[in-house]
Amino acid sequence: MRATRTVSLVFAGSGATQASWMSRLPAVLEQTGTGVAGLSAALTMLGLGTLAAMTLTGPVTARFGSRRVAGAGFTGTLVSLLAIPLAQSPTGLALALLGMGVGGGVWDAGMNMQASALESRYDTHLMSGFHGWWSIGSMTGAGLGLAATALSVGLLPHLIAVVLIIAVLCAVGLTVFGEDKPGRSDAAGPARSPLRRLAAIGTLLFCGAIVEGAAGDWLAVYLNQDRLLTHAGAAFWYALFVSSMAAGRLAAERPHRTVGAVGLVRAGSLVTGASIVLVVAGPTGIWLYLAALGWGAGICWVFPAALSATGALAAPSAVALMTAVGYSASIVGPLAIGRLAHAAGLHTAIVSLLPLALAVALLAPALASADREAGR
Repeated sequence: MRATRTVSLVFAGSGATQASWMSRLPAVLEQTGTGVAGLSAALTMLGLGTLAAMTLTGPVTARFGSRRVAGAGFTGTLVSLLAIPLAQSPTGLALALLGMGVGGGVWDAGMNMQASALESRYDTHLMSGFHGWWSIGSMTGAGLGLAATALSVGLLPHLIAVVLIIAVLCAVGLTVFGEDKPGRSDAAGPARSPLRRLAAIGTLLFCGAIVEGAAGDWLAVYLNQDRLLTHAGAAFWYALFVSSMAAGRLAAERPHRTVGAVGLVRAGSLVTGASIVLVVAGPTGIWLYLAALGWGAGICWVFPAALSATGALAAPSAVALMTAVGYSASIVGPLAIGRLAHAAGLHTAIVSLLPLALAVALLAPALASADREAGR
C-alpha cells in the first residue's frame, strides 16, 4: 500500500519536528534568557495555538482539501521551528511557539483525518501503525538533538538541517493526500452522529491520554525520588516505555484483526493498571522495568483506536475534534497531577492514574464501531 507508506512519512516528520526543538530546550532557554515563568507562558501559547487549530481544521479541510490544509500546517510549523533559534527574548520564544502550535495543530489533525480516510479505503486498522511512525520520528529527532548537543552544533544550523530533511519527507508524503474520500461526509454531520457514543470515546481517550502522558511528565521524577532509582535508571525506564509504545503501535494491525479494538484496548488498559501497581507498590529491580514495558504496550493502542472508532462512526471533522480532546489531556493531565502531588505527594498522584486506566477498560465497548467497520 504505497499511500500508507507515504503518509507514514508525514507522521514521522511531525514527531521529529517536536522532538528536535525540545531536545535542545536548555540551549533555547539560554539563548532567549527565558526562566521557568517565561517557559510556562510560552508552552501555554503552544498549547492554546494547537487546540484552536485542531478545532478548526475539520471544517477548513472539508472546504479546501486535506493536501492544501496539511501542507499549510507543516509549512507554518517548519517556519516557526526556524524562528525558535532566531528568538532573542522570552516574548520572541512565546510567539515562535504560538506559530508552532497553530501549524502543528493543523498538521496533526489533518494527518489523522487522512489516516482515517485511508482506513475507510482499505477497510483495515492503520491508525496505530501511523502513530508508531510518529514515535519513531520522535525518537529519531531526540537522538539527533542529543548528537548535535554532544558535537556542539549550534541551535540554528541544527534546526535548519532538520527543516530541510522534514520538508522533503513531508512533501513526498503529501503527494497522496486527497486521493481518498472519507467514508462519511461532513454533510451527514454532527446532528446525525451518535453523540453518546462519541462522548464515551472522548472520555476514554481523555483518560488514556493522561495515563500515557504521565509516564513522560512525572514518572522519571517519581522513580528517582520515591523508588530511589538513579537518574540513569529512571531514564532507562522511560526509554523502555517509549520503545514499547512504538513497537506496540507498529505491530497493532494483526491484533486488531484478530482480537478487535474493544478486546485489545480493554486488555491493554488492564495490563497498564497492573503496571501502575508494580510501579507504586512492587519490588524494585527488573520488576520496575517490566512495568515500563507493560505500561507502554498496554496504553499505546488507546489514542489510535479512539480515532479509528470516531472515523468509522461520525463525520471526518469529528476526527480532528477527537485529536484535540487527546491533546487537551496532555495539557490538563500534567497540571492536575502536579497540583495533586503538591497537595498529597507524588506517590498519591501516580496512584490516582489507576482508576483512569480502569475507566478505559470499562469504556472500551464504545470502540465497537471500529470493529464493525472492519467487518468483525
